[in-house]
Amino acid sequence: MAADYHKRIRLDLGNYRAEGTVCSVTIAVRHRQPVLGAAPVARPAIDILTDQATVTGVAVYAYCIMPDHVHLVLSPSATCDIVTFVGQFKNLAQRVAWRLGVRGAFWQKSFWDHFLRKEEDLGTVVEYVLGNPVRAGLVDEWQDYRFSGSLVFDIRPFPTPAGDEPPRYDCPVPNPAGDKPPRYE
Repeated sequence: MAADYHKRIRLDLGNYRAEGTVCSVTIAVRHRQPVLGAAPVARPAIDILTDQATVTGVAVYAYCIMPDHVHLVLSPSATCDIVTFVGQFKNLAQRVAWRLGVRGAFWQKSFWDHFLRKEEDLGTVVEYVLGNPVRAGLVDEWQDYRFSGSLVFDIRPFPTPAGDEPPRYDCPVPNPAGDKPPRYE
């Protein structure tokens, strides 16, 4: 007789709180729908990520907002663990997407994670995350993808335009719904 239980996929919460640990996280969109492929949805997701990292003190070594998933390389802070940070990011990004016309909940439950081991190099993991758009065929060079970066390292080889506002770029992924963000239910 099969056991009727849900397999526990999370490590002990203490792992997600331990300062100094680095974790690579992938947050997927349900059914791999390209909800984040539209600049009007992807750009606010980066703004939310930046704001939450500033408020919580979580170090975001790398991020990459792909059309149907998000990659993060991060460390918890003294006041915010990784599970809480990811949950807050998903919640706030979902709310902004709703205000922009996206219908229905689009995130998959939970997320995938991998804690870096002592022998794993943070720079190599950051490069891997930043290289995702190249491997997906979205751009030829990682520097050309405008929805990835770091909130810790200065990694952009191109200059930022004058002013306080970061540049707002369109995602190279076509948006099948035109100017409006797609609707997923």
